[in-house]
Amino acid sequence: MTVAEPQPDVDRSAGDDASSLVFVLGPGRSGTSTMAGALTLSGYTVPQAIKGNATNPLGFFEPRWVVDFHRTYLRKADVSTLDTDPVALALLERAVAPTEVREELATWLRGRLAKNSHLVIKDPRMVWFKSLWLDVATELGVEPRFVIMLRHPAEVSSSRSTYYDAREVPAVAGWINVALLTERLTRGNRRSLVPYSQLTAEWRPELIRLRDHLDLPLDPPPETTPHPVDDFIDPSLRRMTPDWANVAAPVHLQELAERTFVELSRLAEEGESEAVHAALDSIAAEYAIVHADAVDLVGTTVRRARTDARRRGVRQARNAARAAREEEAATAPQRSGVAALGRRVVARLRSVVRR
Repeated sequence: MTVAEPQPDVDRSAGDDASSLVFVLGPGRSGTSTMAGALTLSGYTVPQAIKGNATNPLGFFEPRWVVDFHRTYLRKADVSTLDTDPVALALLERAVAPTEVREELATWLRGRLAKNSHLVIKDPRMVWFKSLWLDVATELGVEPRFVIMLRHPAEVSSSRSTYYDAREVPAVAGWINVALLTERLTRGNRRSLVPYSQLTAEWRPELIRLRDHLDLPLDPPPETTPHPVDDFIDPSLRRMTPDWANVAAPVHLQELAERTFVELSRLAEEGESEAVHAALDSIAAEYAIVHADAVDLVGTTVRRARTDARRRGVRQARNAARAAREEEAATAPQRSGVAALGRRVVARLRSVVRR
């Protein structure tokens, strides 16, 4: 298999078609790198792309600046990439509300669009910043398209556990929360959901569908044979299987994730539907209750942990103060002797001067 090389950051704006901006969304290990890579081999550019490593040897197809930008503000908001809290988005939105944050993003995106008119931006953290990116892109006169990768949560959880050593209970819960958040935030925008299993099995029909549905200027077109994507996408990339027996998560959480996946799959196959939207909203409300119940369940444990942390902090402060006093007491005689010697030297000098 040939490793796809990210396209260079070169000026292609002169004489090019209108700007085209594609955001690839989905939790880590959902196939977002595969999709972004296929788009880069079809005429799109990932600016300042991060190279691959052992967990993703074909490349991440993520812009370094974007990853650093997202990480910075997620840390400020104390929100994780696969956060399980349904209200975490509000925390993040407060962190990126200042005008200077929007200006920072606008400056970067404007510069990239000036060099490459067809951009694909992919990062598993992207969904938390969707509204900010959409506002900035719209101000710059570009209507972004959203490609949402859909992979079975049991596969995603197993893959994250294998490659990232992630705990499976929060991985499944985080998948549910982020998947529902992604669907809700992109509802009403130009979007397309792509099942990872179908992309890896037969990539051409999926890229043709994307091109036609989202008006993507793919070059070379998917019908081209041979095509660079032929050597990039290999069905063997799908190493995990959608089997809940391999996932150590409670049954009720597995069932909730399964229902979420089924409804999102319906959305991918049938298109936008008020019935599916309502079903997903109902699942989101149910998940919020499950999360609240879990918080209540561990409430006493969390309070004890906070109390213990405060007590440890007090003990450490007292021990530090005691050590400082003991050190001061131990050095006091020495300092006293030096001071006495200094006084004797001064007195002798004065007596010499008087003579």
